[in-house]
Amino acid sequence: MNIVPLSDPLDARLDPYRDMKREDVRRRGELFIAEGKLVVQRLLASRYETVSILAEPKRVDWVASLVKPETTILVVSAELIQEVAGFNFHRGLLACGRRITFEPSQRLLQATDPTQIALAAVAVNDLENLGSLIRTAAAFGIDRLILNRQSVDPLCRRVLRVSMGAALKMRFYDWESPEQWLQQNERQAVWFTIATTLSDDSIPMGQVTGHPDFASRPKLIVMGNEGDGLPASIQTACTVRAQIPMALGIDSLNVSVAGAIAIYELIRARGE
Repeated sequence: MNIVPLSDPLDARLDPYRDMKREDVRRRGELFIAEGKLVVQRLLASRYETVSILAEPKRVDWVASLVKPETTILVVSAELIQEVAGFNFHRGLLACGRRITFEPSQRLLQATDPTQIALAAVAVNDLENLGSLIRTAAAFGIDRLILNRQSVDPLCRRVLRVSMGAALKMRFYDWESPEQWLQQNERQAVWFTIATTLSDDSIPMGQVTGHPDFASRPKLIVMGNEGDGLPASIQTACTVRAQIPMALGIDSLNVSVAGAIAIYELIRARGE
């Protein structure tokens, strides 16, 4: 077991864990940080490489039983974790993972299973919202998420924490040009794409299943951010535009709540 006690805050092996409040949330860099027992455990059980563990002495025995022999466990005091991380960190356990490159969204145009459901996010830039949306999707068995480049990093520390590590089970796809992809998808009639919107020409979410193409194609729910929603060009490029009926005076839902309702409607249509 590769257990290394550290006391020098300038040790280079601590570099990935420095100033975590200033983390980049736009998918840059090779590494990411998992925080707390649950998320670290899910990192260790995932397909991602664990580069190192940073642990207080009280956490070493627990984490040592889970890691591969070659994984380095850096053992530091609570005071040193706080100094390196840049805030008062109480969980006593961090891990550094190595990213897996997002898959190109073009691969999804080869999908054929009409029971498959996937999720797409356009400019979702609130970390807690994206984390909650991922956790909700994972709870319903969805493991594919397409993200345009204006959405925040699904592997940044706070998204991982809010998703309770569910992001580590997702397959992520880089949606470089959503509008072009959606137009190509419609020409090829691959995914049945559902734009979540409040537009006047949208139909209630419960009526989506009555569309003649619904049963024969895999389904993709397209979510926008709470401030601006989905751009009109992306709405137009989808197969249908659907809304969640709400009482008067309420004009929007949290994106993870809206996503849960939309996903549930599709799963209910499969008879599950």
